[in-house]
Amino acid sequence: MSADVSAWSFASGLGRVVIGLGLLAAPERSARILGFEEVNTATVTVSRVAGVRDFVLGMATLAALDDRDRLRAATLANAAADAGDTLAFGMALGTSERRAAVLGLTAALPAALAGIWTSWRLS
Repeated sequence: MSADVSAWSFASGLGRVVIGLGLLAAPERSARILGFEEVNTATVTVSRVAGVRDFVLGMATLAALDDRDRLRAATLANAAADAGDTLAFGMALGTSERRAAVLGLTAALPAALAGIWTSWRLS
C-alpha cells in the first residue's frame, strides 16, 4: 500500500473518530460550529446519531489499516456516508440552514471524492 493511501486512511479514520466524539460529547456546540443557526432537541439528537456513525466508521477504518481488503471496504463505507451527506446538505441549500448546508458541502463532497479515489487506489 502506498504512503499517500496509508496516510489518508489514517487521517480519515482518526478524523472521523474525533468528529464523532465531538458530536456525541458536545452536540449543541458541534452543531453551531457546523453552521446550524437553530439548535434544538431534534438537532442534538441528529448530531448524536451522526456522531455514533462517524465514530464507528472511523474505528472500522483504523482497525483495517493493516488489511487492504478490509480497508477498501471501510473506505467505501466512508465514501458512501460522505456521498449521502453531500446529498443531504445539497437538499438543505434552499432552507433556513443554508450556511450549514454550504459548510457541510465543502467538507462532504471532497471527502466523498477522496474516499472514491482511495478505494480505487486500494483495488
